[in-house]
Amino acid sequence: MADAAEPKKEATAASMLGLSEDWPEQASDAVVNAVDKVRNVTTGPVVNLSRLLAYLVFGVFPLVIVLVLGTIAAVRGLEIATGRAWAAHGILGLVFVSLGALAWRRRPSS
Repeated sequence: MADAAEPKKEATAASMLGLSEDWPEQASDAVVNAVDKVRNVTTGPVVNLSRLLAYLVFGVFPLVIVLVLGTIAAVRGLEIATGRAWAAHGILGLVFVSLGALAWRRRPSS
């Protein structure tokens, strides 16, 4: 069988103007890239701030609740163990003052 000769491509108006044949794709990519850059500059910081707030709400808030309820449980447990409310408050006060003194000692000096 004889090989069929491939038809020559005719010069299109785009190639005559010096543009490549995929210029519509390049133009749309340029527009998409420009829009992405503008979006990242304008909404990027807002998105990061909203993520930070979400992490604070769902991470720190439950931690604070656990610490408060744990302190209440410690006071009640020490009241039951010692039989005196002032002893429970004194023991926990000593613990918290010690933790505060330790944190104060480890602070960076200016």
